[in-house]
Amino acid sequence: MLQTSDCLGAETLIKLLKNYSRSHELIVSITVGIVGLPNVGKSSLINSLKRSHVVNVGATPGLTQSMQEVYLDKNVKLLDCPGVVMLESSDDDVSIALRNCKRIEKLEDPVGPVKKILDLCPAERLMSLYKLPSFSFVDDFLCKVATLRGKLKKGGIVDVEAAARIVLHDWNEGKIPYYTLPLV
Repeated sequence: MLQTSDCLGAETLIKLLKNYSRSHELIVSITVGIVGLPNVGKSSLINSLKRSHVVNVGATPGLTQSMQEVYLDKNVKLLDCPGVVMLESSDDDVSIALRNCKRIEKLEDPVGPVKKILDLCPAERLMSLYKLPSFSFVDDFLCKVATLRGKLKKGGIVDVEAAARIVLHDWNEGKIPYYTLPLV
């Protein structure tokens, strides 16, 4: 079941939306806004419900630039919205980068989010993933990743920022396994 591209619950949701548009024997057109954080599957949900590729999908933040209307049928309209990011005053580039809400190429300091990843993930897991010997701090880790991946500047200087961007791409693509337990 996990290897299929079928959308679980699509039929039930479509039925619910169509029934909602026929309330009290009066056919009403409804508009349903699909709203959420960037890269959580809003556009994929719409494509699944429509059973065709009607809106673009991708792992790049900001792919949906403007609101798009998709008609499920003549009485049900879906709105695909750009990702919404609710920031608190304490939020910074680190939390934005780790939520994949900003393009990695546009980050001023890609090393800060990698430092947070090293705080969150066990070193052994990262050493195994990147095939590295032990490391003691962020710059050491990034130097070893850059050397292994051939990210060198002129004169053989290690490109730490390029290595940080590689690690952030891996984080956003789910190659670095991490999870938190729900609060009870």
